[in-house]
Amino acid sequence: MSSSRNVSIEELLRSAEEREDSGDALGAEALLGRVISLRPEFSLAWYRRGMLRLFEQAAFEEALADLSRAEELGVDQVGIPGSQLHYLLGECLFGLERFEEADARLQRGLVGEQDEVLRAEIYYRRAECAEVLARPEALREALTGFLAHKAAFLDSGGDEEQVQRAETRLAALSSGP
Repeated sequence: MSSSRNVSIEELLRSAEEREDSGDALGAEALLGRVISLRPEFSLAWYRRGMLRLFEQAAFEEALADLSRAEELGVDQVGIPGSQLHYLLGECLFGLERFEEADARLQRGLVGEQDEVLRAEIYYRRAECAEVLARPEALREALTGFLAHKAAFLDSGGDEEQVQRAETRLAALSSGP
């Protein structure tokens, strides 16, 4: 019985991915919800549904709940680095305008993260948090971190205007008030 249940879970996950790829975010979310109802301890389903809710629906509260549950269950067991989970949780908190908490999560996301593009994105979001929180030294540090990964960011299709804004903002900080 458990092997047919696993096949069913795998089929549901595959179907959810296919629906997401075809632009059917609500269909993918429903399928991931079925996986969660069948295996509530399956952290990957919570993680994927949280990502879907965050990036496809901007449903920050729901995404935060799903990703927090994935964290409780341990996504590292299914190959998701903790740094990526912290980044996603930081994005949710930022979307909810909980900037202090967002910055703390994003800072944790930098620990051990080797991907330069993700590091650039984390630094950029930390710069936005520092700006809102009126922390010029933290802003300078975050912008410097972002620009240190500028080449990888741009090579991955990153926004040139975003880089220019960061350079302009850093120059303004360096020239004083």
